[in-house]
Amino acid sequence: MRLVFVPALACDADLYAPLIERLGADFDCITVVPAQPTLRECVGAVLAAAGSERFVVCGTSFGGHVARETAFAAPDRVAGLVIMGAGAAGVADPAPLEKRRAAIESGRRAEMLEEMARAIVFEPDGRGRTAADGFRRMAARCPDATLLAQNEALLSRPDRRADLGSLSCRTLLVWGEHDAFSPVAAAREIAAALPDAELIVLPDCGHLPSLEATTRVADAIRARFAG
Repeated sequence: MRLVFVPALACDADLYAPLIERLGADFDCITVVPAQPTLRECVGAVLAAAGSERFVVCGTSFGGHVARETAFAAPDRVAGLVIMGAGAAGVADPAPLEKRRAAIESGRRAEMLEEMARAIVFEPDGRGRTAADGFRRMAARCPDATLLAQNEALLSRPDRRADLGSLSCRTLLVWGEHDAFSPVAAAREIAAALPDAELIVLPDCGHLPSLEATTRVADAIRARFAG
């Protein structure tokens, strides 16, 4: 079965390269990096790349929102859903996203992205440094236009909490226990509302499980969707 990965904001295929190394024998893996200013348009990019067969869609943070919207938009095509670090609520406070937009537009993106890098993984005693540095490399090469579009899509995302019960596809929720951007409580809320969900909370992990806990994430995806 095809497995479509959708990276977090500012990230690219390298976010999932370690996972694909471990899952390539079980799935036909591709990565799609949407760069549209609405989640609806991002979903269109995912569906266009996924092909005509049913597929599993996996997303992290921004990509998790896109993945969930893809499952809502095309239930006949989405056989499975994996969400990492993307709660179902809408934007409670637009100020941080508006601040991010202003930083990009005013040429201060480097400072903004470094602030994200310092918080995005769980780094006790430097253990998350490799994952954080991976984020830094991806973010450094992400075009301004992509950053701005993804940020706008996040800013206008809908609150999906009341709609979760209509998602019938098999779902896997993978959350870092120390996720500084999306608390585990958001994952538990989703798991309780979905008809067929499994939640895995990873200790010693932050917002990027595919880099911080690669083997555990790969094993969970394989167990849930392979075969």
